[in-house]
Amino acid sequence: MKKTTRLGPKPWVPSADPDQAPAERVLAVLAEKSRPVTTADLVAEVGFHANTVRAHLQELVEAGLVTVRAVAPSGRGRPAHEYTITDEGRAVPRVNDPAFAEYRGLTTAFASYLMARTQDPADEARQIGRAWGTQLASERPEHSESPQELVLPLLARLGFTPVPPDTSPADEGIALRTCPLLELAEQMPEVICQVHQGLVEGALARGGAVSTEADLRPFSEPGACRLYLRETMPQ
Repeated sequence: MKKTTRLGPKPWVPSADPDQAPAERVLAVLAEKSRPVTTADLVAEVGFHANTVRAHLQELVEAGLVTVRAVAPSGRGRPAHEYTITDEGRAVPRVNDPAFAEYRGLTTAFASYLMARTQDPADEARQIGRAWGTQLASERPEHSESPQELVLPLLARLGFTPVPPDTSPADEGIALRTCPLLELAEQMPEVICQVHQGLVEGALARGGAVSTEADLRPFSEPGACRLYLRETMPQ
């Protein structure tokens, strides 16, 4: 029998180790970043002592969830270190995040309803996703962010394992390596995938990125769906 290459992401799998709360907090912050960060950056965000952050970073590096590299100091002193989450690190979900539990429960409940009761389930699913994305984006502190920085935290919270591109977001897009509702998405892509499209659109609109167009391409490649964020020309 000829082997075939399966398109699309892997199913989201819950973490089996719930006792790593402080380290998971550090990992969650790293998952929201599209560029390497320093220990000082992490200390400012997570609120832990610098020594505590360094200890957790060392654990994460040894576990293969984070990579580290030394950078030359701007003046005198020892080299600084920058940390970047790995693909394996992005796959570790935040199982205690209430947004994740709400997303899975409600989406599962209304997907079948839309398919059976509405004339245009795709459009209604997208509208629901937009409202949801707007709500989730409003929970973040208001500060200037790029479109990619707006959507990465949301996608990470919901279990999509988003991997940003190394170079141009418009050319390469964001790879979504896992899907928290993969079975439903395979059965009802016209509903589930449109919810995901709407989520991103709602988050972008709430974050002020009104000139950014989201283009979600479900099951577009082996191991991932792909999300493109492109600037549109003003009308």
